[in-house]
Amino acid sequence: MNRIILLTSLLLMSTVAQASSLVMAVGWTKPPYVIADQDKGFELDLVRAILQNLGHQVDPVYVPFGRSAGMLNHGQVDMALNMTERMPVPHEQLSQVYVTYRNVVISLKVSRVKLDSLADMKGFSIVAFQNASIVLGQEFAKEVSDSRLYTELPDQSKQVKMLLEGRIDLAVMDINIFRHISTKFRDDALDLVDIHWLFPPTGYRVGFKDKALLQEFDKALQAYRSSDQYPALIATYDIWQPGF
Repeated sequence: MNRIILLTSLLLMSTVAQASSLVMAVGWTKPPYVIADQDKGFELDLVRAILQNLGHQVDPVYVPFGRSAGMLNHGQVDMALNMTERMPVPHEQLSQVYVTYRNVVISLKVSRVKLDSLADMKGFSIVAFQNASIVLGQEFAKEVSDSRLYTELPDQSKQVKMLLEGRIDLAVMDINIFRHISTKFRDDALDLVDIHWLFPPTGYRVGFKDKALLQEFDKALQAYRSSDQYPALIATYDIWQPGF
């Protein structure tokens, strides 16, 4: 009898564990936010910690950024990172902002590029992150449509490589991603480039299939940010947070 009770308890525990496992769409590697080959990063660790506090396990699925919204809308995943209100996801399925990117335009100093507005980007060759024309708004999309070359890449290391090799004029990406990737190519990369601050901060949200879980997540997110764990996580991944 005791053995039957034990087996039953184990089966129930297994069922609960499976039920609390959440599949999450995550964009490809973009350190320090996501480091896919190590299954970690600032965003992953942040969201994991919050959901673990709620009793859930997270199973990330790494996909090109452009696929995440569709996977969420079709019920293929429980959650999707890096959603914004401009993405094709119902607003009521989006969490509070959990991470803020500082997207910039980056050029080589030797090119002596001067950019005071988005309109000044016309005529340059530009490589941006995937879905930049959606995330950064209609004005950006309009201005880059007249560029000599404009493309969006899911692998952001290619953006950095192309810029540092002088194969493109401008790279559009988050400053922290550039800081971390560029060190793989040049130790002095930051000394070789000009940073053009043409965009306001971009707040990203988590997309949820389950609206009840979304509400729980928002409350737990606020609590986590008030804890000592949050500044420690920022320090761990060297997240630069410029104040302008």
